[in-house]
Amino acid sequence: MNFVLLLLCLSLFRVLPLKEALPVDSVIVIFWGIVLRLAWKDKRRKATTGIEGMIGSKADVIERSNGSLKVFFRGEIWDAVSSEDLSVRERVEILGIHNEERMKVRVSRGKGSVP
Repeated sequence: MNFVLLLLCLSLFRVLPLKEALPVDSVIVIFWGIVLRLAWKDKRRKATTGIEGMIGSKADVIERSNGSLKVFFRGEIWDAVSSEDLSVRERVEILGIHNEERMKVRVSRGKGSVP
C-alpha cells in the first residue's frame, strides 16, 4: 500500500505543475500518516477479548438453583461459582474462570448494584 501511495505522489509531480502538485501531495501524505498512526496504536493495544477482558467486569445473576448460578454478561449466559451466598438480580464482579467452564464471581463492591 505504501508503494501505491509513493507512485500516486510521484505521478502527480509528473502531471501537474509543482505549485499544484505539492499541496495535493501534502494532503495525501498527512492523511496516510494519520491512517498509519491509528493502525500502529491499534496494533500495540492490549487484547481485551476472552478471559482477560472479562476480569474485573460487572455481571448480573439471573438464576440461582441448587447451588448453581447463571450469570448474564455481554449478551451471554454463563455458569458461575461463588464462595458467597448470592441472590437473583445481584450485581457481581468477575474474578476469572473456574475449572475452564464456570465463571468465578463475587459480590460487586461499590457503585453499580442493582436494587
